[in-house]
Amino acid sequence: MRNSTWVGWAALAVGIGAVVAALTVSSTRVGEGLTFGFGVFIAFFGLLSLPARNRTPDHWGLFVVGLAMFVLPWLGAGFVADRGAAWTAWIAGFLTMALGATAWVQDNPPTASGVHDYSTGAARRSALSYWISRVALVVGIVTVVLASTVVDSSVVATAVMIGLGGLTAVIALWSLLATDPTRDYLGLAVVGLALFLAPWVGDFASGATGWTAWISGFLVTVLGVVGYLRGESLDISNTMAEDVEARYRDRYR
Repeated sequence: MRNSTWVGWAALAVGIGAVVAALTVSSTRVGEGLTFGFGVFIAFFGLLSLPARNRTPDHWGLFVVGLAMFVLPWLGAGFVADRGAAWTAWIAGFLTMALGATAWVQDNPPTASGVHDYSTGAARRSALSYWISRVALVVGIVTVVLASTVVDSSVVATAVMIGLGGLTAVIALWSLLATDPTRDYLGLAVVGLALFLAPWVGDFASGATGWTAWISGFLVTVLGVVGYLRGESLDISNTMAEDVEARYRDRYR
């Protein structure tokens, strides 16, 4: 894989710039909240890609977030009239799309060798990996239960928390069943960050609802980032691929 560390640093700069612009030049609450949230996601993917061995998922994430941010001002009620937020979304979104696409087309696909097609071996997972998945599953379930029964909030806030909490539980369950849960942990980190940002973006930061989303989102984000970076540092997929390739050659040579 070509060295694409510069893409991570550039995306981090674009994300920080979008966050600053969202807080300073926006004139509507909707424009400020949405551009702030997407700016944080750009910075998040840029920062997360820096220590990663395989940056393809992070680059794909940058492209998707950039595309969504670029079209955001026109969606629904939109905020095109908020020129500061709109131009922030258009410029930051376009730059992020360009960065993600440029790096993504240069990345080697994870199945370039095709060896994963022959993978039948059991995962070499540690107790920590299973612990991360189980804790994330519990946090997701508790979030859904609290949002639907205990926490008194608006319909929008309840729907957002139930949706993101349920998605957390589903991804955590996938990670428990996965041979290599590294990609699932990246998904957990993304959903956790979305849950953490939801009170500001959805304007329900006051009261127990906001604190529930912040605590749950923070826990899930930390679990996802730790699991993702640990999986990347151990290079589980490539290690397993080498083992599978060796077994395949021994069997069919």
